[in-house]
Amino acid sequence: MGVCKTLIGVALICSVALGSNENFLKEISPSANAIIVSGIKEAKANIQTEFVYNENSMYTIYCRVNYLTTIFLQPGEEVTYVAGGDTARWSKASAVTGSSEGQRTVIYIKPFSLGLKTNLVINTNKRTYNINLYSAKEWYNPVVKWLYPQDDIMKNIVKTQSEEEMTLTDPRNLNYKYSVNTKKYSFVPSVIFDDGKKTFLVMNSNLQELPSFYIRDGKKLLLVNYRVKGNYLIVDRTFKEGVLRVGEKEITIRRR
Repeated sequence: MGVCKTLIGVALICSVALGSNENFLKEISPSANAIIVSGIKEAKANIQTEFVYNENSMYTIYCRVNYLTTIFLQPGEEVTYVAGGDTARWSKASAVTGSSEGQRTVIYIKPFSLGLKTNLVINTNKRTYNINLYSAKEWYNPVVKWLYPQDDIMKNIVKTQSEEEMTLTDPRNLNYKYSVNTKKYSFVPSVIFDDGKKTFLVMNSNLQELPSFYIRDGKKLLLVNYRVKGNYLIVDRTFKEGVLRVGEKEITIRRR
């Protein structure tokens, strides 16, 4: 699901630049492999949780007895079906509310007792959310939202069509299958993808120092130039393994 599967035919992709968007500067876009994404860190702080949406991911949300967990879907997204594994000991309700981006569906979840676990599936006109639910004792995820990097990327592509030379590309050919060996440095890209010719690295908008970039060629690291457009680093080629380096710190990027 997501933009790359809902768009039919040909979409526009910018051949030299994309605009910036802070909405997907939270974490690396999940890989195509199924993974479990947990909101436990935010739950223990009782703060809002923002997941990066990927159709192959399962999201773990923590709830609390006598408290509501509020799940916000994307503005304009319409729910077609909601199902829970344990409907006897969990309550769920939904409503439609307004926002600066238009109407959006909100789903409310509450457990009836401590130590429960079940799953929740939300089908919409755009995508499916697979969720694991746990009822904790003293902490929970009060508000849950998703970020949609593929949607944001395509919006930026269309937005920049009058600024740069455009080429016709099927959006399903955009490749997001990249991994990094660490997320502990401030210069780790939040999203990495390529269009078969160029590689795009989305960086934190608050980045203080631009990293140098290398491509591994056997046992050698070759310094490669890139261009900066907004918070994008654009490499005019694809690669199997690259390295971002700032001083003694480095991040290895691998294309799967």
